[in-house]
Amino acid sequence: MNRFLQHYLQRRHPDVLYHGNRSRRTIALTFDDGPHPRDTPQVLEVLATHSVHATFFLIGQSVERYPQLVKRIHQSGHQLAIHCYRHIPFPMESASTLKGQLDQSRKAIAHSCGISPDTIRDVRPPYGFFIAKTLSMLSDWGYRLVLWDNMPLHFIQPTQRTINQILKRTIPGSIIVLHDGHEHGKKIAQIVDVFIPKLKAKGFKFVTIDQMQNTTIGER
Repeated sequence: MNRFLQHYLQRRHPDVLYHGNRSRRTIALTFDDGPHPRDTPQVLEVLATHSVHATFFLIGQSVERYPQLVKRIHQSGHQLAIHCYRHIPFPMESASTLKGQLDQSRKAIAHSCGISPDTIRDVRPPYGFFIAKTLSMLSDWGYRLVLWDNMPLHFIQPTQRTINQILKRTIPGSIIVLHDGHEHGKKIAQIVDVFIPKLKAKGFKFVTIDQMQNTTIGER
């Protein structure tokens, strides 16, 4: 996301999390569009190798299709969050439909892992697209909207360029977005395996969105 646009949106919507504390060298690695049986297991193996915990924004329909994979994500110590139920921009859904789909996604995630639905609050809308009404409804329903400040276009460019972009754009508090599903995720594990140790060597510490939220409240 363009930094000038991000700054404008953040001033306009201060309750949306675009990044963490800029004075701390903590960063959050996040994944959208999963779970996916081809990509997600590979990503989990790489994350375990590097002792990194990430946040997975899951698609409800895929959660219902692959509950054991969701359970594996949870048991590996990663945070679970909601991307959507079906990949349609939130403003295109009616309020009742959107709430029903978010609640259904949350219940499916919770059921897969044997946890309380109330522990799943973070939401990232498809394409990052929302309007003021969307934000107001999410807040009323008890959800928190999470976006990003570092999303390389890995789905339309060479792997090395993606790695270079991540390394160049990551700063204290960055939220990195990658995709572990469909055509977007074929090389994600390889990409993650390369940039994690390089960012660690720069002194960055990986945290979940929950951990980032806890150190960011009142500091944005």
